[in-house]
Amino acid sequence: MARYVEHTRTWEFDGDRSRWQQILEVLNARIDSGEWGPKFKISEVKLMEEFGVARPTIRKAMERLRAADRIYTVPNLGSFVKDAGDESATSSNE
Repeated sequence: MARYVEHTRTWEFDGDRSRWQQILEVLNARIDSGEWGPKFKISEVKLMEEFGVARPTIRKAMERLRAADRIYTVPNLGSFVKDAGDESATSSNE
């Protein structure tokens, strides 16, 4: 089971791009690198703390991951990284 890695970097965002877009790039990189493997639970609260942004900013990035079929959401449980080969994972827009 993958564990959440605490990131200690202080984020400095580019002023000419939306913060959610920059966060989305980081989240995609974590999935692509395998740092977040299949069924890894993504904590919005931890991401808010890590990036120093409000929940709507995190949710906007998460919506884009969901739309790209990178994650799925289970109501009342959370969002998880989708296994690239798993077509049975259900998506729900909560």
